[in-house]
Amino acid sequence: MKALGERSIASFIRFVLDAAWWLVAASLGLLTGLLVFSFFVNLEGDNLTMNLPVALELKAPVHGSSASMQTDARIEKLRGNLRFPVRNGAFFSGSMFLIVLLLGFLLWVLTQLRHIVRSLSRGLPFIPENARRIRWVGFTVIFGELARAALVYFWSYYTSLHFTANGVRFVASTDFNGITIVGGFAILVIAEVFREGTRLHEDQSLTI
Repeated sequence: MKALGERSIASFIRFVLDAAWWLVAASLGLLTGLLVFSFFVNLEGDNLTMNLPVALELKAPVHGSSASMQTDARIEKLRGNLRFPVRNGAFFSGSMFLIVLLLGFLLWVLTQLRHIVRSLSRGLPFIPENARRIRWVGFTVIFGELARAALVYFWSYYTSLHFTANGVRFVASTDFNGITIVGGFAILVIAEVFREGTRLHEDQSLTI
C-alpha cells in the first residue's frame, strides 16, 4: 500500500482521525450539557459517580514471606482510582469545566491533524499550512500534558483532604509524563522539517 494519495496509509489514518474527532466531539457535547445541567438540577442521588485518579500510602508494614527477608517493607505510594457519588458544588463544576476545556483542546488538535492528513491523502504534503499546523500541535501536546498533570494533582489534593480509609492515607501527587513532553518537542522538530521542505518545494517550483 502506498503512503500518500488516495487508497493509501494516509487515507486510512484520515478515516481513524475522523472517527476519533466525532467521538471526542460527542463526548464534549455530552459533558458540556451535563455541566450546564448541573447548575439547575441537583445531581446527587441520581446514580452518577465520579472516578478520580488518586495516590495513596499504606500505613501498615508489609512482611516478607521468606526467611531471608527479615526487615519489614513498607509500600510508600500506590496509584489507583477512587469512585464516589457525584456531589453538586464547586468541585464538581470546576472539574467538569477543566475536563471540557481539555477535550476542547483535544478536539482542536484532532482538527489540525485531520487537515494535515487530508492534504497527505491528496498527495500534497509540503504546503505552508501543514508546517504551521504541526507546530501548533506540538505546543498543544506540551502544554496539554502540563495541564493534565496539574489537574491530576488538583484531584489527588482534593481526595487527600476529603477522604479517609483504614490503613490508607491519600496523598497529593502529580502524574507527569516526560515522554509526552519529549514527543511534543519531537513534533516541533518535525514541523521545522515540514517548513524547510515546503520552502525547498516552493523554490523548486519557481525554478521550473
